[in-house]
Amino acid sequence: MGVMMNQSPTAGQPSPIHPGLCARCVHARQVRSDRGSVFWRCALADRDPAFPRYPRLPVVDCRGFAPAPGGEPQPR
Repeated sequence: MGVMMNQSPTAGQPSPIHPGLCARCVHARQVRSDRGSVFWRCALADRDPAFPRYPRLPVVDCRGFAPAPGGEPQPR
């Protein structure tokens, strides 16, 4: 049986997807579900419908990108 593309061949766990610009954006928030899944939420979506609430990752271009102090997203 083959390995699914999003599975780590060594650990059998889903490989983390790098969020791209969200990892360093002041508007990004990491949201962890009760099941342990991690989602990246864009706070700009609260006031501008042009921004997706949960963007497809990795984000490589975003007109709303603003570097977070220290380059870290805000925890939530």
